[in-house]
Parts: sequence; C-alpha cells; structure tokens
Amino acid sequence: MVATSSETGARRRSTGKTGPGVVWRVLGIVAGLALAAAAVYAQTFTLPFEQRGSALTIKGAASELVETNRFSVKVTSVTAAHAVNTKGTSGEVVKVETSNLFLVVDVTATTPKEPMQLGRLQPPCLLTADGRRYKPTDKVDESLTMFNKIVQPGLWSSGVLVFEVPEEALPGISLVFSPPQGGIVVDSFAPEAEIDLGLSDAALTRLTSQAEELYSLVDKT
Repeated sequence: MVATSSETGARRRSTGKTGPGVVWRVLGIVAGLALAAAAVYAQTFTLPFEQRGSALTIKGAASELVETNRFSVKVTSVTAAHAVNTKGTSGEVVKVETSNLFLVVDVTATTPKEPMQLGRLQPPCLLTADGRRYKPTDKVDESLTMFNKIVQPGLWSSGVLVFEVPEEALPGISLVFSPPQGGIVVDSFAPEAEIDLGLSDAALTRLTSQAEELYSLVDKT
C-alpha cells in the first residue's frame, strides 16, 4: 500500500519533534526574561541621580579644624596680593602679576591612615557664592605650594595654595579641599572639606585694602 501525502504529514506531526524555529523563539523568550530580571536587580543598587558623582562635604570655617574620615585640614590665614615672587625654569626668582587679585591661602593638613598628596586632576578650588570655581593658578611654581607636600599620617604638613580671583568674586568665597582622585575610577563617596574663608563685610574690606604689592613665595619656603 502506498501512503498518501496527508498520511505522511500526519505521521510527521505525531513524532513530537520540535522544529528549529520554535527552539529559537523559546530561547529568545528566556533571554528576554533574564535581561529583564537583571535590569530590575541592577536598579536596586543604582544611586539616586543627586548622589551620583557627588562627594561627601564637611563644612567649616577658617581657623577651624575640619575633619573627614580621610584627612583633616585647617585654613590658618588668607592673604591678598597684586603680585607674587615665584621660581622660573632655571630656579631664578620671577615676579608675576595679575589684573585680578592673588589669593594666598595657608593650609595645614594631616591624615589618619594613608599618605596623601594633592593632584591636578581634582585640585582644591575656590567656590564662589554663585557657584563658580577657581582652580589654583598655574603662574607659580608648584614646588613652592602645598602641591609639593606629602601629608603623612599623624603628622601635620603646611603649605600655601595660590589662586587668581576677580575682586567681585570674593564675597562669601570658600575653599573646597579634596583628596586626589584616580584618572579612571572616581570615588563617588570621597570626602571633601568646604571651608568658609569669612570674606564678607569688614573682613573683605580689610583684606582688599591691605592687599600686598608683592608676596614672596620664595622667601616663605
């Protein structure tokens, strides 16, 4: 007896074998469910937007010791100047001037556990009342500043940070002092100290009216 085409198709359907198209559809569904589950799992560990990339800020005032879990720092004095003496490429004394004001901030710092040295990738900066930031000036030799100091655990290291700032930006200005960050991995929970320099009203008038014509970084070291 010769089987008809309808009988042959019936026997093929009755074997229970699944075609390749069905297999790929099932795998696609499983993969989709896995990705959805992974996304939900990852969201439970995602920081809120306002916390991403933000440091833990400890606030204080000039002459006060501001302590974090990685360092302690204090601003001991603030001086304004129209020009500073620094070192040139051959070690000679060089006078540099500014059309704004040089703000020379004396700081002292220590760490509880690990040595720390300031870096240019995330240096201390001045933060104005309206949110502008001023990095240390590149007109002075870093070997004469706090950048040249290695802050050791249990010991106090002192140095200056020199900024160029317009006089109109000085009211309410603060120093933001933070530890160095790596070039690739940024620690979102690295602490920083925000220190109010107290430049308002009478203190600001006194600072600007007594601005030095020439402040020598060379003599200070």
